[in-house]
Amino acid sequence: MTVVLFHSGSSLPVFLKDSLQQMRLFNPNITIYFLTDTEHLANSVFTQYNIIVVDKQKYISEDIYTFELLYGRGKDDFWTITTTRLIYIANFIQEQNLHDVYHLENDVLLYTDIKKINPLCTKLYKNMAITVGGPDKCMTGFLFIKRPSALRDMVGFFIKLFKNNTIHNIRKHYGLDMVNEMSLLRVYSKEYPDLLKFLPILPFGDFAENFSVFNSIFDPASWGQYVGGTLDGIPGAKPDDHYIGLLLREHPDYTVVWKLEDKGKVPYFKFDEQEVKINNLHIHSKNLYLYKS
Repeated sequence: MTVVLFHSGSSLPVFLKDSLQQMRLFNPNITIYFLTDTEHLANSVFTQYNIIVVDKQKYISEDIYTFELLYGRGKDDFWTITTTRLIYIANFIQEQNLHDVYHLENDVLLYTDIKKINPLCTKLYKNMAITVGGPDKCMTGFLFIKRPSALRDMVGFFIKLFKNNTIHNIRKHYGLDMVNEMSLLRVYSKEYPDLLKFLPILPFGDFAENFSVFNSIFDPASWGQYVGGTLDGIPGAKPDDHYIGLLLREHPDYTVVWKLEDKGKVPYFKFDEQEVKINNLHIHSKNLYLYKS
């Protein structure tokens, strides 16, 4: 059981320290790998939070070059990187033969002990499980990878899709506004629903599968946008292309409250006089420091 994180770029995110500090608060002993550029390997943040930093260049492959070429936006384009990171991670966990791997984006705050989540994930999901955001998007607010071949099969599907179709044809066939890693993840979940399942993002309705097992929910990016806003940082965002955003629009009395627990403050979804723990918040505004426990 491990966490694998990733960053590619000339500088590390300013909020990374907040994310790692929060993760370590709830997970003091779990092994965390961080794949990044050579120039960041000596950064003190990794030593401070006992992170095993890995040179991502060791895990570059022909698949990455192929995707960059077929996608056509340049290797340093944001949307190129968000997809190729999955190939880097697939290469890494395959070489290391890592099972029960968890991947989150770097602007996610974690409020749960993964060691308690892991037995549930390993029992429920034979391949992978992710947080679904809307009809055309899944987000890596929380991603469980049972074994290396599960992620390898998915990125192989992405590359085959691009080899056999133009981006225009992919958009038209699947009804997408944009082809990026979020929409590709959603396409894969539709094509292979047994290979990429959904974690519960709500305690009721169509996207509450296995809620009764976890007794908690996971955030794709929607709860984080409601709590912390989008890039404008104004709380209360309810995107109408998110399942959770639509629910919050329909029920303006539904909200997120904070409860004080052993580790500090933790977010809960409050609805109909009930409260359900949210295991993570994907903070789109990047103001992670405001919402740490």
